[in-house]
Amino acid sequence: MRQHEAGSRSGEDIESVHQMRVAIRRMRSLFRLIPGYYQAGAVAEIKTGLRDSARALGRIRDLDVLILDMEEYSNSLPPAQQAYLQLLINRLDRRRAKRRKRLIAHFNSKRYARFQRRLTAFGETKGDGVRRVRQLSAPHQARHVLPPLLHQRMAQVKAYDVLLPSSDIHDLHALRVEFKQLRYAVEFFQPLLGASAGRFLASVKILQDCLGRIQDISVFAQEVGALKKLSPEQNALLDRYRAQRLAEQNTLREQFAQLWTRFNSRATQRLFSDSLLVLR
Repeated sequence: MRQHEAGSRSGEDIESVHQMRVAIRRMRSLFRLIPGYYQAGAVAEIKTGLRDSARALGRIRDLDVLILDMEEYSNSLPPAQQAYLQLLINRLDRRRAKRRKRLIAHFNSKRYARFQRRLTAFGETKGDGVRRVRQLSAPHQARHVLPPLLHQRMAQVKAYDVLLPSSDIHDLHALRVEFKQLRYAVEFFQPLLGASAGRFLASVKILQDCLGRIQDISVFAQEVGALKKLSPEQNALLDRYRAQRLAEQNTLREQFAQLWTRFNSRATQRLFSDSLLVLR
């Protein structure tokens, strides 16, 4: 997270915002996974700081991805249409610059500084905020608690089969979040798991990427829809851009249905189960 803060401030490389956001997302996922093992007050300020930072970064990341996508789309257009589209990209870039100012203000705030200090202290102080084990017979070792934790994450994902394939965009986005939680949970503890965990994670990543692109296109439509006072030429360009992206989204939804079937196959589910068998 700290490694990519300077780049997120400057905006010189859009990967900085992305990587900082991913780091924060992973930490938030870990705190969701293990709430019963820490005192709530010990981590409350950290969780709030992670949430606020993720939101500030997310607003910029949405525009980073949209602008990059529109620039790639522009390459397929004749020069005159590229010029019209560039004017729209410039407007989006100005919107991004305003959001970056708010991000920098967040980074410079006293609240963010307190969050950083608390996170540092928590990370460097052994046993900080840990709930004590009151009796040794209570499950507390990794081999005792990991299987139910990971199976619960899997259950959160598989429960969506009652909504598919008639799910809407909001359902698919929520499912994507659950896939992230499952993936991060398995990755956190992968050194303790069997070799099949790596192959299982590969299958999850494919699904997550598919759902991610579907969600990106939905965000594109929202951001582009907020552009006002367009010329007829610009309106026509955006209409074609939206139509192309919506067609891509429909194709991705068909691909996702196939990937979902493969994920629920006995072979993929066995990879997950086998990875837990070493926890004895």
